[in-house]
Amino acid sequence: MRRYGRLWVSCLRQAIRRDLQFRSQTIINAIASAAELVLGLVPVLVLTGMSATATGWNSPLTLVIVGLYGACTGLMDCFITPNLRRIDTYVRQGELDLILIRPVNAQLFALLRWMEPAEFGRVVTGLALAAAGAHTAHLSIDPVLLAKAAIWIVTGFIGYSLLWANLAYLAFWTESAAPINDVAQQAREAGKYPQTYFPKSVQLVLATIVPAGLIAAVPVGVLTGTTAALSTAALLLTAGVLLTVLHWQVASRRYSSAS
Repeated sequence: MRRYGRLWVSCLRQAIRRDLQFRSQTIINAIASAAELVLGLVPVLVLTGMSATATGWNSPLTLVIVGLYGACTGLMDCFITPNLRRIDTYVRQGELDLILIRPVNAQLFALLRWMEPAEFGRVVTGLALAAAGAHTAHLSIDPVLLAKAAIWIVTGFIGYSLLWANLAYLAFWTESAAPINDVAQQAREAGKYPQTYFPKSVQLVLATIVPAGLIAAVPVGVLTGTTAALSTAALLLTAGVLLTVLHWQVASRRYSSAS
């Protein structure tokens, strides 16, 4: 684990040096990323204002959801998304050869090698929105509830990353799986809305198969007193990790080297 830790830190340093070479572009990307989060807040607040009584979610609580969603997806786009978008290129152009010959776990290296530190600006903006919403909504800061909410956030982050990885692995089975990345990014958008906006069947899907609801909506529900079994989170994560490892092993056997 220490060896993989040093490898990850080396990749992070390389990503920061790369961004420092193009500082103006990095700053523009960071501002655009933060602006995207703020603009994405508008339709959510409009919907909340129109149906707050029916759904039970007021604007401040919705602000907490959008803020946590922005922070979590910012981390995802900083550390995970750049790698998943490269899987298709690795397979089609034979670049996976350079990963398979390295003395490290190929799947782990392919998922964590590339980073985009500019996306971290959305994490800061998202946390600021969440803190402002929590203050306005007068949410109680209970350490136990905070810990449970944090566990659900981690579950949503890892769970959705695993789902996206399995979709990206379709590149091993098809001519090109590049468009699937856009589908995965758009489906993730459902996570910035309160779950009560969706029918029961869709809520179940967003909490299991497509765990976008676990990124922010369920954690904020926990903070407001909604009961959610943590054993379910552990079960979902375990099943997701095992399925993703198995999928990589089976799919990589179909890979035809560029050499």
